[in-house]
Amino acid sequence: MSGTDRARWRSARTLADLGQLSADWWEGSVRSLPGYRAGHRPHPSLAAHVPVLAAANRAGFLVTSAQVGLATARRRQKSAVQGFVTDPALVRRLVGAAETAGLGLVLHDWYDAFYAEHTGGITVTRTLHSTGVFGQALAVEDIKASWPRLPHAVDAVVPALQITLADPDFGPGDLVWNTLADAVRSHEARLHG
Repeated sequence: MSGTDRARWRSARTLADLGQLSADWWEGSVRSLPGYRAGHRPHPSLAAHVPVLAAANRAGFLVTSAQVGLATARRRQKSAVQGFVTDPALVRRLVGAAETAGLGLVLHDWYDAFYAEHTGGITVTRTLHSTGVFGQALAVEDIKASWPRLPHAVDAVVPALQITLADPDFGPGDLVWNTLADAVRSHEARLHG
């Protein structure tokens, strides 16, 4: 990671700070993301969704993972996003929008990794030999691993609600992206309108 990027991430103190830097990473003005190799960039399949992902981050939904839907003979994926939110109004907007659209929805906090009976998530990827899951409850140790050597980031992320939204069906589709965009626009309009 460049010294400039490292200094920017170390200066982040709130989820809003992290969201702004993550939005900048999605858009390319920040070149590195904590917890990944230097110069790691979003997968090219997400290029069309960068505007909504950046807007979600700036609105307070710190997106930590995203993927597009896919259907091939070897791999099937659901469009999905997961991340962290501390703003109760944004949580209500995201949850309401997801329920109205019929999206898969998982909500956790860090306590769930230790104390909840159901800490699983949503299967979002299937191959011949494996499955991938979004939305598993993350413990403090998991969050620390995602934000190495950034204690202020960990302090900002740990108390946040962990939210996962996923298309109900495998394959390409815009339901997740349109729902996320509508929820973010609605939230921003309420804040600034």
